[in-house]
Amino acid sequence: MFVRVSFQIFFNLLLCASCIVASDVHAKCRMKGPDTSVSGVTLTDSDTAIKVVGGGADLVDSEDDLPHARFVSTNGAQELVLFAHYGAVADEYAEAEVRQAGAEALALKDLPIETFKTGRGVELGMTPAQVQALFGTCFKSREKTGKDLFFEYEIENADRDPELKQFGYPVYYAEYEFKSDKLVRYRFGFAYP
Repeated sequence: MFVRVSFQIFFNLLLCASCIVASDVHAKCRMKGPDTSVSGVTLTDSDTAIKVVGGGADLVDSEDDLPHARFVSTNGAQELVLFAHYGAVADEYAEAEVRQAGAEALALKDLPIETFKTGRGVELGMTPAQVQALFGTCFKSREKTGKDLFFEYEIENADRDPELKQFGYPVYYAEYEFKSDKLVRYRFGFAYP
């Protein structure tokens, strides 16, 4: 009887210890230092948006995405798309995307910026290894098809996260798309609730 009770206590302690270790490992797997700005525009900060892209930008409505304003780099090679959440204050953008510009981007308002770069230093042309060096490998998803690679990070409970809680959104995400080992598109921000 004593041996059986001792074994049961030992087993429960071992089980509990493995739960704590597993929980601790899961809690530590988090994207490192999420980006919250691109080329001087800080997410959800209308003052920085007005300073960089101007005020009262025309928002394009889309069936597939959020209302957004589009801009092109000085050299016409890159496009910046700023997404406004429904009900947001004017000139307040909660998500940003940078991608290679197509021919139609030449009709967009150009900004006096040749290369759109995030606060953490992400810019088009980077390799997957360079992006992973900045943010780690705690991916929400990672897909490779031929020479194309796509990966996404997510931080749930961002409204309780020390680095993101001031923004007040529950979910932060960042996604990166590579072709032939070069970054061709990235998007990050706060998921529309």
